[in-house]
Amino acid sequence: CPGGADTSQRCLSDAQIQALRVFNSPIRFNFRLASGETHYPGFNTWGTDLGRPGEGLQLVVNRLGLNTLQPSYPMPVHGTGFAEGAPYHSGFWDEWVRYFVTRNPTFNSLTLDPQNPGPWQARISELSLRQDVNRTDLTAFARNGGKILMAHGTSDQLVSTRATAEYYERVRRDMGPGKTKHFLRYYEIPGYGHAASTVFNAAWDSLTALEDWVEQGRAPRRQVVADSVGVPGRTRPLCEYPGWPKYVGKGDVNAASSFVCVKSRRGTR
Repeated sequence: CPGGADTSQRCLSDAQIQALRVFNSPIRFNFRLASGETHYPGFNTWGTDLGRPGEGLQLVVNRLGLNTLQPSYPMPVHGTGFAEGAPYHSGFWDEWVRYFVTRNPTFNSLTLDPQNPGPWQARISELSLRQDVNRTDLTAFARNGGKILMAHGTSDQLVSTRATAEYYERVRRDMGPGKTKHFLRYYEIPGYGHAASTVFNAAWDSLTALEDWVEQGRAPRRQVVADSVGVPGRTRPLCEYPGWPKYVGKGDVNAASSFVCVKSRRGTR
């Protein structure tokens, strides 16, 4: 917005831009959790639909994103059952702090600093062993014929694809790229949000792909994902990470056949 002031719904103020930059930045803890975690990566903010007024699926996206009310204490209602409420992130944090960490329903969750939790550090670290299971040695699972297909929308507002990518890379590091390739595939889907998106609402027959891999020994290749909301019927190739679908420069922009999976650096990464 001109001068950085909040003067219009059609532009961003300096304060709003700074808030998005915070959302885009990782949080680093001043201690190591028992699970081994030391941080949580930021989110792919730019291009992500964090919510706007609307009906139908857009209303769901709004509730899953920033919603309509700022966090406060007591925390405003949140969730898909309410027309207005606090951001989902805030609700999760509030309930986790009150019922998991402090086990005090009257505790003001906004007073607990996740980077410097003080007397609650030991409890948070203990909970990480129960909630943040991030084992990377999946040898026994793979040896018994297990296969994993992971897909994550780059516009997910609640769980960062960067965290999923970090886990995938840790598995490759600990088990080796060759062994990992035999049982695990990871795909990122541009435009897809957390279970719902009005930009690209992904539909993919992952069950058939998984069954063919496990039961027939046919590893997934040339998978296609379809949009059921933004542009119904639009398709894109499902690219193995770190690949992403790039338009070849000609052909139907709504057809997967007009795209190729490339692994060159993206401007948003």
